[in-house]
Amino acid sequence: MASKKDATGTTASNTDYGEKPKCSICGSPDVVAKIEGKYYCFRCGSKIVLEHSTKIVREYVEKYITE
Repeated sequence: MASKKDATGTTASNTDYGEKPKCSICGSPDVVAKIEGKYYCFRCGSKIVLEHSTKIVREYVEKYITE
């Protein structure tokens, strides 16, 4: 997201000026989540959450279930 300076010279994100945020991956204006400071639509956000959850489950299986 591009930053803008207001009349006082302070920097603000484009959402501070009332512009709609866009998905950080696909650019969709249908944003439903903010993950680690970035905006995501449902499709892209779901992929991120699923990948993270899968990674955690694999780590737990490796750590606690394998012999």
